[in-house]
Amino acid sequence: MKLQSLLDNLNPVQLEAVTTTEGPLLVVAGAGSGKTRVLTSRVAYIMMECLARPSNILAVTFTNKAAREMRERVMTLLGTEIHALTISTFHSFCAMLLRREAEAIGYPRNFTIFDEDDAQSLIRHCLEELDLSKTQFTPRSLRRKISDAKNRMEDAEAFARTASGYFESKTAAVYKLYESRLQQYGGLDFDDLIFKSVRLLGGREDIRENYRNRFKYILVDEYQDTNHTQYQLLKLLVGEHKNICVVGDEDQSIYGWRGADITNILNFEKDFPGAKVIKLEQNYRSTEIILKAASAVIANNINRKDKVLWTEQKEGDPVRLIMTDSASDEAAAIIGYIEQNRSRYKLKEMAILYRTNAQSRAFEEHLRRLNLPYQIIGGVSFYQRKEIKDLVAYLKLIANPTDDVSFRRIINYPRRGIGDASIAKLREFSDGLGMSLLEASSRVENCPELGSRPTKLLKDFADWIKEYFEMKVSEDIATIAQRLIDDLKLAEHLIKEDNLIGQERVKNIEEFVNAADEFTAHSEEPTLDNFLAEISLYTDLDEYREIEDKLTLMTLHAAKGLEFDAVFMVGLEEGLFPLGMTLDNPMALEEERRLFYVGATRAKRSLYISFAGNRGRFGDMDSMPSRFIKELPPSLVEKEDRRSYVRNGYSRPQGTLFSKPDKPGIDEDGYHYEYEEDEILRVGRIVQHATFGRGKVTKVEGSGESLRVEIYFTGIGPKKIMPRFAKLQIIG
Repeated sequence: MKLQSLLDNLNPVQLEAVTTTEGPLLVVAGAGSGKTRVLTSRVAYIMMECLARPSNILAVTFTNKAAREMRERVMTLLGTEIHALTISTFHSFCAMLLRREAEAIGYPRNFTIFDEDDAQSLIRHCLEELDLSKTQFTPRSLRRKISDAKNRMEDAEAFARTASGYFESKTAAVYKLYESRLQQYGGLDFDDLIFKSVRLLGGREDIRENYRNRFKYILVDEYQDTNHTQYQLLKLLVGEHKNICVVGDEDQSIYGWRGADITNILNFEKDFPGAKVIKLEQNYRSTEIILKAASAVIANNINRKDKVLWTEQKEGDPVRLIMTDSASDEAAAIIGYIEQNRSRYKLKEMAILYRTNAQSRAFEEHLRRLNLPYQIIGGVSFYQRKEIKDLVAYLKLIANPTDDVSFRRIINYPRRGIGDASIAKLREFSDGLGMSLLEASSRVENCPELGSRPTKLLKDFADWIKEYFEMKVSEDIATIAQRLIDDLKLAEHLIKEDNLIGQERVKNIEEFVNAADEFTAHSEEPTLDNFLAEISLYTDLDEYREIEDKLTLMTLHAAKGLEFDAVFMVGLEEGLFPLGMTLDNPMALEEERRLFYVGATRAKRSLYISFAGNRGRFGDMDSMPSRFIKELPPSLVEKEDRRSYVRNGYSRPQGTLFSKPDKPGIDEDGYHYEYEEDEILRVGRIVQHATFGRGKVTKVEGSGESLRVEIYFTGIGPKKIMPRFAKLQIIG
C-alpha cells in the first residue's frame, strides 16, 4: 500500500494519532473506535517515512491472538513480511529478552517457563519439604500470594521482611524455597518473565541502554490493563526520545483483580510531562442505541476521562430486558431468542456472556437438548490438556535437563514401575550430590538405597533421554515429538486407558505434532526452546476461531476484544453482576460497571440483557435486579417480563421490574401497591440495606422505636439492626 492510500483510510482524529510520531502520546480509544487500525497504521507510517528501521520498533499487547492479528495487518499494509519487527505480548517480549540476557541474572538461556500448573506442582513439593499442610496452605492460594508479591516487585527477602504472624511467615518460607528451587531447576514462572526483566534492566545500565538505543519507537496496546511491573518495564525501556505511544480506554479496565492498575492510564500525562492526548470517539461497531445505553451506565463511574462516543449507525434494535423466574427459565428464554435470530445472524455471530463460569450449565443443557452447536471459551485450553502437558513435559526435560518438575511428572508416565518411594530415595541421593534428578538417575548405581529394578529403570530412562539431547540439535521439533510418541507408544496407551476418550486424545497429540511443524515452517528461530516458550504463554483465547458456525459462550472477561452481531448478557442480578464482594468497595464496583460496559459494547446490532428472579444461590431468597439495569435510560429499553409469581399477596403485572420501596405508593412503572404497616418487618422479609446490601429477616424483637431485627445479609452474615436508625427497603 502507498503512503497516501494508508492515510486516506483514516478519519481526521485517527490520522492525527498516526502521524504524531515524536514524544509521548496517549490515545484514548473508545470501544470500537479503530484502535488496532491506528496502531498498525502508525507502525506502517513510521516505516514508510523511514523514521526507523523495523528493528527499532517495539509494539506490545496482551494476547498472542492480538499480537498475531496486529502483525498480519502491518504486513498487509506494507505488502511484505518483516521479521525484524517486534510485535508481541509483554511476556513473549520478556521471554525473548531473557533468552539473550539470562546469564546476567544467573539463569541458563535454555530456562524452562513454568505455567500455573507447573508452579503449583513445585509449591506442593515445597510444602512437603517444609512439612506444611496442603490443606492449611493450599498451593493455589500460595501461588496467588507469591504472584501478587512479584507484581509489587517484592522478592522473597522483601516479602519476609514485612511478613507478620504465623501464616505470612510460613508463606515467606515457602516463597524463599520456591525461588531457590526455581533457580536450581533453571525455571521461571509466568510472573518472573517481567519481574526478572525489570530487575535486569534496572540493575544493569549497559543492558538497559542497549535496549533503549535499539527501540526508538514503543507502542503499547490496552494500556489500561498494565500492572505495576509492566509499567516499570516500559519506563525502563523508554529512552531520551520519549517516543512512547499508548492506546487504551480506562472504561475498559477490567483486570484489577489480577493486578492491572487503572492509574497507569489516568496518570500518563504526569508520568510523561508534555504528553499529547488524542481521543478516538467515533464508534464503527455498534448502533447508536447500544452506545447510548453503555455510555449511560459507565457515566456513573468517577475514575474516568470524559469522552462522548458517537456513530453514524443511527438505527437499531432497542436493548431488550428479559425478566424470568429461574436460571433454567432464563436459559430457555435466551436460547429462544437465539433461535429466532438465526434468520438474521449466523450462530457464530451471537454470544452469551456471563459473569461466572458456573452460569454456563443451564445454557449448555438447553443447547444440547435442542442440538444447537456451541463452543465454550474459557475451559481447558489445548496446551493445558493432560496428554499435551505430559508430552510437553518430556520436551521440557529434553530442552532443560535440570527441570525436576517435568522429570517428576513423566518419570512414571506411561507407567514403568518407578514408584513414589523410589523417587523419594532418588531425591535424597540427588540432593546429596547437588544434582538434578535426571543427572542423578544417570549415576544411580551409586545409590545403594535403591533396589536393582528401580536402579536399572532410572538408568535406562536417563540414557534414553540423552539420545534426545543429540537429536534436538539436528532434528526439527515435529520429528522429535513424533519420535517421542512412537517410543512411548503413547497412542496405544491413551486408547487402552479409555477407548472413546482416548481416540480424542490421540487426535490431540497428532494436532500437537502439526503445531510443531507449523512453528518450524513459520518461525524465524525454530528452536525447541523457542517453541516451548511460545506454547507456555498460550491461553484459551488464543485458540478462539470464528470459522465454525457455533454459538459462543464465555465470561465477560473473555469477551474483551471480540465483537458479535448479537450479544446476550445474562445474570444481571445484585450479588452476581455486580458480584456481592464488590458492593461495599467503590473501586471494585466501578470495575464491575466497566465490565458491563465492555460486554455491552461487544454488540454490533442487538443487545439482550436478562436476570432470574431466583437463581437458587441463596436458597429461597429472591434475586434483586442489578443496579446496572436501573442505570439504563428507560427510553432505550424494551422489557419482557416472563415471571409468574405472587409475593406476600402482592402481584405485579407483566412489564415491570420487581422492586418495592419501604412505604405504600406508586412504583417506578406507575402501578399501585399496598401493605399493612405491621407486616413491614416480619421474619422472612427480603430487605435492602444501604451498606450491607441484600438480606433476609430472621428475627424480630420489640416494637415501635424499640424494634430490633436480625437480618442475614448475603456475603456478610447476620447483623442486628434498629430500623428507626437504618433505612431499609422492602424488596420481597
